[in-house]
Amino acid sequence: MNSNQHNKTSLFLMELIIAILFFAVSSTICVRLFVSAHLLSQESIGINNSVLWVQNLAEVFNGKKGNLRDIADFYSESSVILVSFEENPEIGTLVMFFDEDWEIIELPLSDGAPEGAKYELLLTVSQLPASEVYSDCGGSTTEYKGNALKGDIYILNFPGDEIIAEAPSLSDPLLIMSRSVDYYIGDMEAETDGP
Repeated sequence: MNSNQHNKTSLFLMELIIAILFFAVSSTICVRLFVSAHLLSQESIGINNSVLWVQNLAEVFNGKKGNLRDIADFYSESSVILVSFEENPEIGTLVMFFDEDWEIIELPLSDGAPEGAKYELLLTVSQLPASEVYSDCGGSTTEYKGNALKGDIYILNFPGDEIIAEAPSLSDPLLIMSRSVDYYIGDMEAETDGP
């Protein structure tokens, strides 16, 4: 009789251990799903805000006719770094920083990374021959002469140690989004295909 009761107790304990193990595995899976969902949500918020800022900057670029100094003046002077490649005001790089809530961060007076920066926006503007910028418009009957301003917009996760002032490669793991914009500043001559 005693051994029969011992077997029932052992069986009950085994069932209890299996049930606890099942719930432990289930709770671990649930926690991992919640963490994954949170990370996907944060990534989605970053991508959505990146799209908004890239579109915003592209519209300002076209509205200011590609002039980098005018674009910098459009935003608060305390939140923009300008790095000029040449003496030309249209050529150079504009750098802005955002916190985790995508609010523009005012830059410190000294060199170095701003406190609390989570994202970095770069606008690199270069002046190129218009025929090179519009080379993909092969079906057009318009011949582009002169130059065009080409802007490359990049939004990156900010690593937190130093300011990135050069255009990143498209395979850079910090890159969230990129887009190119252009503004034609030369003369256009239409070719006619008539007699």
